[in-house]
Amino acid sequence: MLPLRICIHTPMSTEQLTATNSSSYLHGVEHRLNRSTGEAVIRRSELQASFALQGGRTVMTDRYYSAPLRFSRSFRPPGGGDELCVYTSDVSPGVLNGDHYRSKWQLGQNTHLMLSSTSATRLHPTPTVPSSVNHHFRLEQGAVLEYFPECVIPFKGSSSSLTTTFELGEQAILAYADIWSAGRIHRGEVFQFKRYRSLTEIWQGKQLAVWDRFGLEPEPDDPKSSAALLNYTHTAALWMIAPGLGAAQLESVRSILPPDGRMLAGASLLTTGGIGVRLLGMAAWELQEKCLQIWNTLRSDLLGKPNLIFRK
Repeated sequence: MLPLRICIHTPMSTEQLTATNSSSYLHGVEHRLNRSTGEAVIRRSELQASFALQGGRTVMTDRYYSAPLRFSRSFRPPGGGDELCVYTSDVSPGVLNGDHYRSKWQLGQNTHLMLSSTSATRLHPTPTVPSSVNHHFRLEQGAVLEYFPECVIPFKGSSSSLTTTFELGEQAILAYADIWSAGRIHRGEVFQFKRYRSLTEIWQGKQLAVWDRFGLEPEPDDPKSSAALLNYTHTAALWMIAPGLGAAQLESVRSILPPDGRMLAGASLLTTGGIGVRLLGMAAWELQEKCLQIWNTLRSDLLGKPNLIFRK
């Protein structure tokens, strides 16, 4: 059995940045200095994990995290299969001014990971320095990743970016649901953030399967008159990539899409093999349930396993 290496950094990692040395950390996110001091403080938090197949089961062989990101729990779902379920969490109030979160995941050959988060990604106001969140996944041959994180919520006054990258090996399977809210809707805080940018890239070998970019600045863009959002306050994108996904599976997905009403949805085939689904809605939980329902229509045939359920 391979040894498990655990490295935990509990103190916050902060660094004084200037206009000349900040770009390498912000990865293209706009950087604005504090006018009073001419400097800014950025908090960096990292989380990394590697997985391998041992004794017919997926095990975590290496992990590292620095606060406030952490691994919340890992367990095996009922049924005694080869998969491993992992939850991550943020022990702080959320992504704050100048924060830069980064996670890296390495799934070894034929591993199977079910991944989610315990709470929403809360993007707090950024009065001086924008914040950013970056996730990177690498799936080796035959690996399976089912990634259904909680919703992304940009707060009033926030300027943030989210980048998620997947590198898939041969015969790898991916199901990823990206759900976004226009703000803290229950508080009447709708489209009051300064700017939000997101990018999803999915690579199958050297071929780009998905390049999905979304950006919104409510003040100049006037989202209430946008043809992309209509009158909805939440969006979801579900990406499903697996060998054998084609027209028959697409029809199965389309047959359970919601009728026009509280949700609006459409599905299409990807040129590299896979299915993409887009949804508009009025509540994050409704989109989450619908994304899981869509994936579960294909899961038993693709993986030979029962419906996926995340219990939190």
